[in-house]
Parts: sequence; C-alpha cells; structure tokens
Amino acid sequence: MRWVLLVVTLLLFSAHMRGWAQHCFQWQLEAGTHLRFHVEAYDTVALVGEPALFRHRSEEWRVACDSTHGDTLFLRQWLERYRAREWTERGDSSTRTTIPHVGVTTRLVLTRRGWRVRVTSSIAGGMSVVPGGTFGPVFFVPLDSSCTACGRAQWLVEQRDTLVEYAVPPAHLVRLYLGSVDSCSADGIPRVLSFAETSSAEHLLPIEGGAMHTAAWMLSHGVVELDPATQLPRRLFYATEQRLRITHPRPGTTRHGTQRTSLSAVVEVVIPDGMSR
Repeated sequence: MRWVLLVVTLLLFSAHMRGWAQHCFQWQLEAGTHLRFHVEAYDTVALVGEPALFRHRSEEWRVACDSTHGDTLFLRQWLERYRAREWTERGDSSTRTTIPHVGVTTRLVLTRRGWRVRVTSSIAGGMSVVPGGTFGPVFFVPLDSSCTACGRAQWLVEQRDTLVEYAVPPAHLVRLYLGSVDSCSADGIPRVLSFAETSSAEHLLPIEGGAMHTAAWMLSHGVVELDPATQLPRRLFYATEQRLRITHPRPGTTRHGTQRTSLSAVVEVVIPDGMSR
C-alpha cells in the first residue's frame, strides 16, 4: 500500500510540474498602456592617455503601447528627462540638465517575445546621442522562441539590433543572449528573469571632415523583476563592461579604452483605466 501511495504521489507531482512548466510568459502590453522607466546610471570611461571620466545619469523614459495585432506590439519610446553630473580624476566637473535627444521619439514594432520587427526614429537626419548610453540595454529582453516558462531550461537568442532609442544616427549591435527564469510564483508565473549577454557594436557619428567610428565589445548581465499583477517590468538592473576603439577621420587618432556602466530602473506602469502602479 505504501508503494501505491508513493507512485500516485509521484504521478500527481509530475503532472503538476508539467502544468507548471506549460505556463508560457510573454510581454503583456496592451493598447493604451504607458510605462515610465526612472533610470539611475553610473558610467566610468577610461581612455588610454586621458584622465578617467565619471558620470551619474538620471533619466526618465516613456514607453507607450499604441496598438497590438495578435502577436505584434506597436510601441513608441522617448526620453522625457535627462540630468547628468560628470567629473574627472583631476577634479574637473560639470552638470548637464538636458540633451538634444530629449523628446526624440522611436517607433518600435516587437513580437510579444521581445523580438524586433522594425524600428524607426522621428528624426531622419541630424545628430543626437545619449551620453554614456549609445549601446544601452533594451527594455524588453528577447524571450525563448518557443516558450519562456518556469521549470524549463535556459534559452539562447542571437539578435541584431538597431538601437535608434539612444542615438541618431543609430548604433548597430549583434547580441547573444543567454536568458533564464530565476523565480516564479506558487502557480508557476515568472517573477524574475535574468540574462547574460555578449555583443559587438558599432556607431558612426558625423563630424567635420568625416565620421567618428566607435566599435565596442561588451559583456553584460541583467535582471528584470516582474510585477505579479500586470506581468510587466517593475525593476531592471543592468551592468556592462565595454572595450572601446574610437577612430577619428584624421589619420593616427584611434583611441582605446573601456567603459563600465551600472544601471537600475524603477518602472511605473500606467494602465488604460488611468490607474498607476
């Protein structure tokens, strides 16, 4: 009899785990929903032959879901506020209270798994850059191509991104994500996602006499905490180290260095009925 009870218990537990793992997570944005990302970031930039530059950025980003069509999300993203204090090892310091990129709108077409379909910017020409954030994180990390769920293995995604969010002209990245679900609720709903990333990137910035070319090789790690009620991001943590090669149009002006960035964001979700969380 004891063996019968043990077998029945194992069968019930196995069925429960299969049901738990079947709960697939996707980004649950709906038309009319707005998200405000309150970002605090710290950058350390060290170029060979120059004093190290330190920067503390406070940014406020807005993401609006204009419409959805089945598995497709139509979003707008823009920078609402920027403030940064910069200082060097020598003691020089300055404070910026705004940058030209404030108000520049990006249109993003994503699948509910966070895969990019199309990206465009509200300005086709000119020049606009978020200092320290040219190769910044995406707010909706790519999920498993089949099913992101509790009890399943990690997933691996290779993605080519055009980051119109952070610079005009945009930066281009090739990213390799290793994602996982780190925490779930009792009923098997993901609560914490994490990812490790390796990527290579480049950015061309028009300047007098040609263009400044920045190439970067990056190692990153991030954690996304989800709101259990809305299943949308509640907090985001992101750390990255970049090896940089910056080449000016004049011969012999290539510089090498590193940038380290630590970023955290608290996300306020404004749902269609006007309530916020």
